[in-house]
Order: sequence, then structure tokens, then C-alpha cells
Amino acid sequence: MTSDFLSNLAQIRKLNAEPSSPREFDGLLRSAVERATDARHTGLSLASRFTLAYDASHALALAALRAHGYRSEDHYLVLQCPTHTLGWPPDQWRRTANLE
Repeated sequence: MTSDFLSNLAQIRKLNAEPSSPREFDGLLRSAVERATDARHTGLSLASRFTLAYDASHALALAALRAHGYRSEDHYLVLQCPTHTLGWPPDQWRRTANLE
């Protein structure tokens, strides 16, 4: 799947075009799973659980972006791209990110 939205972001230098590697992609997925698992631990403070859940969501969104050959250092932008990298409407990927 290619996205005009992602291409446009690259043209205005909000995204950097960069080949992805299977090793990086697998590492991002592993990181997301570990953080999402840790976020479920009720013995942690709510702030810690939130940070872990946020980091898990970011790692998944970045993995999808990297699979399309792009990178961004802007966390907010990475988290806005699942609509264009996964083809999901925002309400679907927001529900999917729910850790309960």
C-alpha cells in the first residue's frame, strides 16, 4: 500500500524516506509487545502504566511506518500515521490500542 499522504509528508520533510530492515521491524514489534505486557501490571503506578502503553503504541505505529520505508522523529506524527500505513480509520486503530 502506498499513500499520497506519506509521500507528501516526505516532500515537506516531515518524514524521511529510509529503507526498513526486518531486524528493525521485529525489534519494534518485540518492544511493543513487552511494553504492552508490562503496562498491564497493576502493581505499577498509573503514570508508569500509561508511559508503557504510550511507548507500546508508538512502537507499533513506528513499525508500520518503517514497513512503508519512512521514519520520523516526531512522536505525534508517527501516532497519526496508522490511518495511512494500516489503512484503518482512526476509530479502529484507537480501539485496537486499548490494552484492556
